[in-house]
Amino acid sequence: MKYLLAILIVAGTLFLGFKKNINIDGMQVYETEHFDIYYETLEQKTISDIEESLETSYSDIQSFFNLGLDHRGKLIVYEDVGKFQRAYLGFILSLAYGDWASGAAYQDFVLVTSPENPGSEHTYDDILEIIVHEYVHTLVYQKNEMPNIWLDEGVASYLAGQKSELPPTIPGFEALQAEDMSTFLDNDGYAFSYVYVEYLVKVYGNAKVIHLIETNDYDGVLGKSAMEIYNEWLIYLGTEYST
Repeated sequence: MKYLLAILIVAGTLFLGFKKNINIDGMQVYETEHFDIYYETLEQKTISDIEESLETSYSDIQSFFNLGLDHRGKLIVYEDVGKFQRAYLGFILSLAYGDWASGAAYQDFVLVTSPENPGSEHTYDDILEIIVHEYVHTLVYQKNEMPNIWLDEGVASYLAGQKSELPPTIPGFEALQAEDMSTFLDNDGYAFSYVYVEYLVKVYGNAKVIHLIETNDYDGVLGKSAMEIYNEWLIYLGTEYST
């Protein structure tokens, strides 16, 4: 019996350690035209900056997804990176992440650390971009709960305006088919996924990009294989981004 009790205690500790702790009870709330912003403590200027970032990009994002202008987003702003990570990752996983993990999308919520306390890996302005990026994720997940990571992160970065300088090494075709975050990060995924989605939108239009997110069926949506699209993208990189 004592061994069973010990197993139950360990299992319970692990469960609670990994369990999300997302709770808006007791938080203050600020309502913008299209968003509910829940927060612990924020300066009024920070609230205004968050509102401007979200509302300025709102109509373009809704148009991209072919949605109306009546959708309300929900944002939870935690006081610091540690509080965000403990809420989203659980206590145990939060110990394994550095300050770079500062925002996430969960169901229809955006969760983020306060721009006032961005941690060592980000700035105040970075967090404002991350908020928009994660809001896009909430809309992607309404289309597909398990989308291809390159399309998912690419669309979020593209609509949040997070364009960055491209590293010299272009990821290979197999890397772009991978579904794990480690491969994505090892191949400078944020920089290259932005340009991948940029290419798809310019050539095929946002409606087909959304359909591709829903199905990941290149032949059915674009009439070409994923390899053919990859090769087209390489040509695009050579003409648009050659130095």
